[in-house]
Amino acid sequence: MDILQSIRAFVAVANASSFTSAARQMRVSTPQVSRAIAELETHLGLRLLRRTTRSVALTAAGDRYLVHSKFILDRLELAEAEAAGLCAKPVGTLRIGVDPTFDAHHLAWLINAYQARYPEVTVQTSLVGGSLDAALDTHDTILLCNSVPQIESMVFERAGATSTVLCASPIYLASHGVPETISELRGHSCLQLKRMDDASEPWLFEGLAGPEVFRCDQTRLLTDTTDVLVNVIQGGGGIGQLSLSRALPALRSGALVRVLPQYRLATRNVYVLCPSAHYGEPKVQAWFEFVKAALPGRLAEDQVSLISYLSNTSESPRTVEAGVAAEVQS
Repeated sequence: MDILQSIRAFVAVANASSFTSAARQMRVSTPQVSRAIAELETHLGLRLLRRTTRSVALTAAGDRYLVHSKFILDRLELAEAEAAGLCAKPVGTLRIGVDPTFDAHHLAWLINAYQARYPEVTVQTSLVGGSLDAALDTHDTILLCNSVPQIESMVFERAGATSTVLCASPIYLASHGVPETISELRGHSCLQLKRMDDASEPWLFEGLAGPEVFRCDQTRLLTDTTDVLVNVIQGGGGIGQLSLSRALPALRSGALVRVLPQYRLATRNVYVLCPSAHYGEPKVQAWFEFVKAALPGRLAEDQVSLISYLSNTSESPRTVEAGVAAEVQS
């Protein structure tokens, strides 16, 4: 039995839901395809397909085997291309999906620096929401904040941690009052960025009494665009969580004020990930290695800037300074 040819036949039948169409695609006879599938099922000791006179469908085992079969054929195609010298360097289009909560300021810097190294790569970016599985189907790589769900056929690496601060405009605080405790946030207008799953993200605080979680029961704004969030907060729309790189210029100018400065919002891990089948592509591998090497330092610079800001203002609680400094050192 030619195991590779049998796998190709199985994938072709699964994709076409037809032995005849698969045979036409492979330029062989329908009995040859049928025999290849039968030999593969005998070899595995499993039924991969349910056949009737009118349809062909995958069994549960066949569905799982199809994922691995496609991965094998993709890697084989990549290996053949590399051997032929067609993929010697990063070229082509890199499709990057971006978690709405990842800072566009850092994304722009990453893209500029990456393309300076690899000028033959064109970059396309889009915000991703909903199912991560679906996003992986349409992107070469994704930048994700917080946690990574366990998905087969996916490669991921941690690329640092990002911090945020809770802010509001002086106009808003003058008219609505300044919250002194986390529980008092319930009486305020809360503005939030959407996560990838389109849900609002709870605010995780760390203070002298330990961690506390605040969930905005009535979010006044839920957006996937950082610029919208920044402008609404600065316009007096309410209290929101901003990345350090977006918040610090406005804090320094007085356009924004920190809310609950005695607390520190928990950091969020940043991950770079991609479908396993794409990881062998030079443009994707180069992006992975570049992000892992460059992004942690950029995020650490934000932490240093926050420490500098705190040291030059009246709000320098020891818990905040010590916590931020510890993260920079780690």
